Amino acid sequence: MNNIRIYYRGGGTAQQAALAPPEKETDYPEPVMFGDIPAYGFFIRHVKGIEMNNVEVITMKEDLRPAFILNEVRGAVFRFVKAMHAATVPTFALNDVEDFTTHQSSVPDTHVDRTKQGKY
Repeated sequence: MNNIRIYYRGGGTAQQAALAPPEKETDYPEPVMFGDIPAYGFFIRHVKGIEMNNVEVITMKEDLRPAFILNEVRGAVFRFVKAMHAATVPTFALNDVEDFTTHQSSVPDTHVDRTKQGKY
């Protein structure tokens, strides 16, 4: 994904941040099929090899959910990615992730070989 700017309404709660969306891998992917999700920007699950370059996610009001949640992801690169976040909320929440890298983004340059749970 390259050169994207998305504005979100915001206002997500800590309770929404704790949600675990069901897996509906055999259903047709409709935008509302999961209801509220735990990330205000991108909830990325079961992906091998994702890159985002020059992506910005912005909320119109404070949101208590991370901008990015990665679950069971192998190989993720985020370059020049900007995201708003509340002071106590991480930009990235990682669950069972391998080979995660950020470069010149909202968080310091980071490389994680493997983590069961990480917050950045």
